[in-house]
Formats: sequence, C-alpha cells, structure tokens
Amino acid sequence: MAHDFVFAYGSNMNRSDLRAWLEADGFDSSLIIEATPATLDGYDFVWNFYSTSRGGGAANLEPKEKSTIWGMLIEFDEALLKAFDRKEGHPFFYSRGDERISVRRADNGKTVFAWLYIARPNKGNRRDIWPSRDYKKIVLNAATFWGFPEDYIEKIKAWPTQ
Repeated sequence: MAHDFVFAYGSNMNRSDLRAWLEADGFDSSLIIEATPATLDGYDFVWNFYSTSRGGGAANLEPKEKSTIWGMLIEFDEALLKAFDRKEGHPFFYSRGDERISVRRADNGKTVFAWLYIARPNKGNRRDIWPSRDYKKIVLNAATFWGFPEDYIEKIKAWPTQ
C-alpha cells in the first residue's frame, strides 16, 4: 500500500472535522493511517483568504524567517490525495504546488516530506480577513487536543475573529 503525507495547520488538524468532511463527500476516512504533531520552519500565518464554506477567513501561510508553524503530519493511503485536493480546492483556491516540503515530526525529530496547501490570496492585498469564532474554535480545539506548546496555543487564542 503506497502512502503519502500532508502537513495540516488549520481545520484539517481537527480529526472530527476532517473525518466528517471525508465521509460526507464519500471518501473512506479509514485511509488515514496516522496523524502526529509536526513543525514547519520558515512560515507564519497570514489572513488573506476568505472561505465561503467557513464564512470567514481560513488559515493560510506565507514564508517568514525565524518563524515556526505547528501542525499535524497526516499519513494517508495515496488514494486520499484527491480527497485533500478536492477539500482544499487544488489548484484554484489552495494549491499544493509540485513538490513536497520538509516538516519535522515532534515525537522523534525525523524529517518527512509532505504536501503543503497554501491559498491563493483573495483579490486585493487585504491581510485582515479574520476567521469566524467557530473556525477558530475548531483549530484551537485541535491544537489543545494534540498538545501543542502553550505559547503556540496562546498565539491561536489571540487571533481576532469577525
């Protein structure tokens, strides 16, 4: 069985939210093999993407030196890649580009190459498209559930909402 990885940093970190979407769209959520906390260096959050399905801003990343993002390294059967592509609207809304990026597993420090979806910013240069309270709660619950560092959880708590 061939497998693949994706680095999730927004609502996809939330197991129940992701599983509910997969099942509602006819995908087999049991094809997710493992999810483990991981870090991605050289990126930070930017609020420049409006999600109609979420009714507000959705987490997005942009390169930033000396910044680290915590998220989930999701290992899955490669058949699910098209499910992630559909969920993220690849390549029109979020794009995973052509190459995987290196992320570091939090449990053993090993580097793994994973797909990273980054949204195309909405028209204009706005960077204040804040998330809904519900979306922020989904991300915060996941960060707490997976035991992310307290200062990182505080950073999420500080996100403005609509």
